[in-house]
Amino acid sequence: MSVTTPAPRLHWIVTTHWVIRSVGFPIVLLLLAIHLWGQEPPLWAWVLLGVQFLLYPHLIYLRARRAGNPRQAELQHLWLDSFLFGAWAAWLGFPFFIAFALFISSAVNNAIFRGVSGIFWAIGLFAAGALLGGTLGGWQFQPQESTVVMLIFMLGLSVYLLSIGVLAHRRTLALRKTRESLRARESELQALNGALSERLHEIERLQVELREQAIRDPLTGMFNRRYLQSTLEREWARCQREKLPLCVALLDIDHFKQINDRYGHGAGDQVLIRLAQLLNDAIRREDLACRYGGEEFLLLLPGMGADVAYERAQVLRQAFAALEIWVNGARLSLSLSVGVAVAPLHASEPDALIHQADLALYAAKAQGRNRVLLAEVGWAGGP
Repeated sequence: MSVTTPAPRLHWIVTTHWVIRSVGFPIVLLLLAIHLWGQEPPLWAWVLLGVQFLLYPHLIYLRARRAGNPRQAELQHLWLDSFLFGAWAAWLGFPFFIAFALFISSAVNNAIFRGVSGIFWAIGLFAAGALLGGTLGGWQFQPQESTVVMLIFMLGLSVYLLSIGVLAHRRTLALRKTRESLRARESELQALNGALSERLHEIERLQVELREQAIRDPLTGMFNRRYLQSTLEREWARCQREKLPLCVALLDIDHFKQINDRYGHGAGDQVLIRLAQLLNDAIRREDLACRYGGEEFLLLLPGMGADVAYERAQVLRQAFAALEIWVNGARLSLSLSVGVAVAPLHASEPDALIHQADLALYAAKAQGRNRVLLAEVGWAGGP
């Protein structure tokens, strides 16, 4: 299946100069005919004048339309205009105002699109054309021209230059309108970009909140069991690498169900929140306190040995018992049971370490609650 390549977009200078040439060149031909009337120029001169000022505008327009770069093709045509105008000016004997009008019109066109360099190009090409025209015409020098021709050329040149000014003004207005439109679009894009940036920040904030919600207990704000799993594996690897102990303390509120049944779940929630605050205030920066489930809490204590962990658990048990939580005028009686296990003394794997702490907690419950028990070497699941 063949793919059709779209034709290059026709530049505005191509159509503009085609209109100018189509209107202006026949008028120039008429004026030249008036100037030459009575001089009996040869037939070939009339033919060439007809081709130059009647067919030429349309031929170069068709060439520009078919060119791969229409704008560049039209700029080449402006060079050709300068060259041909110089040739005609010399062949005519350099009639003063006619030669001046032909030169200045082509120079202005080149200057508009090429600046100062365009003026020098126009001078050079006009001179080259004059060299050719003078050679063919015998280098006649007849600067005189009739007053009628001079006045008409003055009028035509004035109209042409004024038309250039009007065209430049229209282009300026079009550019200003385009610029204002671009500024308006830029403002819209900036506003959209600002709104998008705000939405992205909001999305990022919500993502952070969602991540926090995924790893936080909604009641106490503590880390949850999901976060514990990743942290335990990481700390286990680090403590093994650095030859440090890793301690787990599993805490359970004694008779918590009775508190809920007797005083309501609101009182139970208050007890959980106060214990969470107590644990968060007591741990070190490298420790982790999380809600393990229900009324159970877990402390992960990297680098802490069994004796120190045991003493720390005793302090927490006593501090919890000293909390003053009043419900309906009655102070709640609170106590904790705590099981403590330390790796590598009690376990050789992360899950086994928690299991050993859980066994110690179960033993503390069995022995009457409100106490701290250290796991014993040789319990099931130990190393």
